[in-house]
Amino acid sequence: MEYFCNYQDMPPEQRKSALHALESIGFYPACGDKMPQFYFAFREQELIGYMFLLGDSKRFRAFPWLAIDNLDELPWNIAEPLSAIAIKTWENEGGSIENDDGSITEKHLIAQTYRERLKR
Repeated sequence: MEYFCNYQDMPPEQRKSALHALESIGFYPACGDKMPQFYFAFREQELIGYMFLLGDSKRFRAFPWLAIDNLDELPWNIAEPLSAIAIKTWENEGGSIENDDGSITEKHLIAQTYRERLKR
């Protein structure tokens, strides 16, 4: 049975397990209050999916993206609820982001990209 949880809501042992699984593939995330948000999908005790909503590529230089996930590799019944979390998070965040090239991206447009992914 698959389930989702936010890193901040995980018990300490599950946090260690998730971080160990990610570390084995080259990721070692930190956590934050509002953003960043780190979500993990498990099947029994096996980590099968992840979604990191960072929100600021300048503040978190180790992560050169605003968000990253493996939703395209997951079954629909897992990808759909994780996408809904991303949409809600980006819409609640509000405002805009200044990109490295100086351009501006409205955060609600990032939510729209998750909606578009759901259509595929």
